[in-house]
Amino acid sequence: MRVKRYIVDSMPEAMEKIRLDLGIDAVILNSKSIKTGGLFGMFGKQKIEVIAAVDEKATGREGSPVAAEHRSKDVFSNGQTGTYTAQQAYRRANLAKEAAEKTVPQRNEPRPPDNTVPAPAAVVPHKEAETQPSSQQVEKAANGKAAKQSEEAAGSSTMNDALANEVRDMRQMFQKLLVNDLSHQLPPAIQKVRNRLVRQETAEEVTAEIIHKLMEQAQPQDGWNEETAFRETRKIIASMLAPYAPKSAGIPQSVQYAFFFGPTGVGKTTTIAKLAANSMLKEKRKIGFITTDTYRMAAVEQLKTYANILNVPLEVVFSPKEMAAAMERLSDCNLIFVDTAGRNFRNDEYVQEIRELVEHGKNSLNYLVLSLGSKYTDMKTIVQNFAHVPVKQVIFTKADETTSYGSILNICHESKLDLSYFTTGQNVPDDIVAASPELVATMIMGD
Repeated sequence: MRVKRYIVDSMPEAMEKIRLDLGIDAVILNSKSIKTGGLFGMFGKQKIEVIAAVDEKATGREGSPVAAEHRSKDVFSNGQTGTYTAQQAYRRANLAKEAAEKTVPQRNEPRPPDNTVPAPAAVVPHKEAETQPSSQQVEKAANGKAAKQSEEAAGSSTMNDALANEVRDMRQMFQKLLVNDLSHQLPPAIQKVRNRLVRQETAEEVTAEIIHKLMEQAQPQDGWNEETAFRETRKIIASMLAPYAPKSAGIPQSVQYAFFFGPTGVGKTTTIAKLAANSMLKEKRKIGFITTDTYRMAAVEQLKTYANILNVPLEVVFSPKEMAAAMERLSDCNLIFVDTAGRNFRNDEYVQEIRELVEHGKNSLNYLVLSLGSKYTDMKTIVQNFAHVPVKQVIFTKADETTSYGSILNICHESKLDLSYFTTGQNVPDDIVAASPELVATMIMGD
């Protein structure tokens, strides 16, 4: 590892020096503003201290004097400054990422078979034959060799996984450094995109990835303007969410049980009433209710009120053991909504109880209900604590009570949960809409 310190006037100057001295494989470790010169700490000139490093084994020809001289000529002949320098930095980051990924061995690469077979023992006189290994010894040696090869293969796979994770972490760190350190060199329109994503509480690594993809695109002929930058950003966000788009509109006809769980106060019961009303009135399905929420005061009464309005049956379950009997009593219904108690999601006993409940349902769909009024860090912890529950889709409630929607993109991008619905108020059954990648992109970036 080769580490070098630079004192420069601006980050573009630092990037050029680092590229010429250390090559395109260099990584910026740290940067900060300092003052140099002056008298007794006063009247000093503002400078930037940049610490960069490179693995000398990975530099190769890029670090040779001839290559450096050639790159230097290219830089000064093309007059790379300002925005162009930032764009080149993003392109070099992408090249460094591809080069690093090529160095990672393939995990599933087939191992060449071991066709070696022990040679047959030669015919020797009786006294010499006593020194030849027996068939049991040969078999023992072969088994030992196979076990050793298996251990080596397992160790190689573990090492490959660790190397792949390290490359991914370095790539994410490099993208963050580019976004943070070169943000003042971005075109004004793209700076507005970045500021919008930050205000929407989009995660730092997600913001870096969006800006990186935006900078990889060809610059418009008239340059970046705010309208073009926002439109392209909406397309990028929609493409990132495309794998998590709902597979069908509404609850599929094949689903017989819909389980709803999540922390306290997110609006599970009201959401169930909205979906149940739409299923019965628009899809003409025969529905039923089961509630296990016997902890919250008046929780059963709330769902009973909705059941009376819709004229549908309701079963109250006090423990997972009673679930099978309640399902049997509602066997004539073709869609049953199961409301669970909202309790402290850090309670392992509660999470285990949810797992036991959802195991009773066949042809079921599980919904994790999250409130957009919660902090992203809390939402992330909730998803992690419910990781062992087979979650299929996520419903985001209280979209009308916030102006920050970046957590939707964060949760789907990191936890790989499918989008389902957004609720936008307390009115039953109106205030609920189907989620889509385009809708989320518009919520984050504005119309």
